[in-house]
Amino acid sequence: MNKQSAKRNIETVLRRFASASSQSAYSSVIPPAMTAGKLYEAHVLSRVIEALATQESYSIRLINSSFLPLKSAPGPINRSYAYFELRHSGILRAEIWTDVEFLSLSCHQRGKAYSPDLGDYHELDIIVATAGLNGRPRHSDIWLGVECKNTVTYGKNLLKEILGIRRELSLLTDDNVTRFAVWPRTTVPATPPSCLMVYTTDTSVTSYSGPGETFGIDFVYEPI
Repeated sequence: MNKQSAKRNIETVLRRFASASSQSAYSSVIPPAMTAGKLYEAHVLSRVIEALATQESYSIRLINSSFLPLKSAPGPINRSYAYFELRHSGILRAEIWTDVEFLSLSCHQRGKAYSPDLGDYHELDIIVATAGLNGRPRHSDIWLGVECKNTVTYGKNLLKEILGIRRELSLLTDDNVTRFAVWPRTTVPATPPSCLMVYTTDTSVTSYSGPGETFGIDFVYEPI
């Protein structure tokens, strides 16, 4: 699939499952020039939104799309960029952001939240987090973290990377209830009970299902 076709498909999903202030918002939310990796992130974002709408029954609204496209460089939450609100029964529950850095578990353990060092925060491609946050969310604010890898080979280096992210999000424990009723999972062996997912274009990613089952990471093959 070429970039224009992929962009049209993403916009179609957003129109179907996320409301916005105007129809033109859906085309402005995706930057006109995107790398293959960033386009894949937008594709995965559309799949996450679809799942939250259809399986979790969230009402989803696109915010700020008329001002700037989706955030595509790592950093704190910036409310000038486009993001998505998640509501149940009209009540704001959570928000979806792209390319946000979160403050790690090790940062929290050392009491460094107000003066973090370079190693105290890590980026996730997509997050579902507690609503109303500014700056870098705490590890405990993350409901769902998603990493997107548009790659022919999802190798051991990437596995080690996501295992490190899991360790900085939570501690390995017995199963705890997540913030979700159905998708992506209802329980996770972690405290705080954040969900963590990897989407990739590599069909062999299921080879890592063993570590995923142990640590509560879902590996998903998702072509574009």
